[in-house]
Amino acid sequence: MNRVPPPCRLLLSILLLMGLTLQQATACNTTTSDINLGTTSSLTLPTTTSQAAGAGGLTCSGSLQLVTGAYLRVTLLSNTLVLTGDQGGSVPFNLYSDSGYTQAMLAGQTLTLGATNLLAIGGSGISVPLYARTQLGANVPAGTYTGTVSVRWYWAICPSGVLNLCTWDTSPGVVQPTGTACVLNCTPTNWGTGALAQISVKLVVTKACQLSTLAAVDFGAQALVSQFAQRTQTVVVRCTNTEGFTLGFGNGQNYQAPWRQLASGANRLRYNIYRPDGVTVVNTAAPFPAVGTGSSQSFEFKAIIDPTQANVPVGTYIDNVVLTVSY
Repeated sequence: MNRVPPPCRLLLSILLLMGLTLQQATACNTTTSDINLGTTSSLTLPTTTSQAAGAGGLTCSGSLQLVTGAYLRVTLLSNTLVLTGDQGGSVPFNLYSDSGYTQAMLAGQTLTLGATNLLAIGGSGISVPLYARTQLGANVPAGTYTGTVSVRWYWAICPSGVLNLCTWDTSPGVVQPTGTACVLNCTPTNWGTGALAQISVKLVVTKACQLSTLAAVDFGAQALVSQFAQRTQTVVVRCTNTEGFTLGFGNGQNYQAPWRQLASGANRLRYNIYRPDGVTVVNTAAPFPAVGTGSSQSFEFKAIIDPTQANVPVGTYIDNVVLTVSY
């Protein structure tokens, strides 16, 4: 039996290893991907951005550690970047090519990327992330906001090996230098037509209300019950745009239907809290209804001491009432 001399065996081993390397070629494709901006309060959204990274629509098989060359371009095709809510309203946003959110993508503009933009996913996958961030100022109803972004990817990726010997994975129509011309620079001379990808962006906006500090109601000091004047109190509330809510005052600590009561020891002084008409009592069973605008709203209430009750002993009369905003 003839044996292959040792030098030939070494050469065959090298060729076999090269064959294995070429079989591990990276295969890239454009796909539909997602960027989830998470959940934010409707009252936070106007002044605080929501941002997140997600797959940019270009994924490749293979290992990032073996990639020895990558030329990438991406073009934003969508003219308007806006998320539309299922209850109405819209939230504009921007798309970026970098994690620092400094390279904003503009419609029709082509950005050049590189190997540093590649991201390993799982054990054997590569992705090119893009980054979305909401713009400030959106005053919208609660709901789920979604939008779709169209981009076009162009690529030439060397999965492993020396550049001029590489079997490049390229997007449609890409033309590169060949042979020794590609040893140091394999930048495509023609980027071709690229491949379309779509990115779905999602943001959940929750409803919320904010209640400003409510100042104490002070009836002042009088000798006779009939001399106490009514007091008008203003409550400032900020609730989600278009969200219905109610304002209801509790019965206080000394309630005896139908009156709330101020207390000084064992003595009681009857009073109530009314709508601006001074007639309709406001409590948790009959709250004051309103609809939020996303901005601060002022509501007036009147506190009136019952002038028909008997005079009470001298003292400081106090009650504590809870104001509840329900939405």
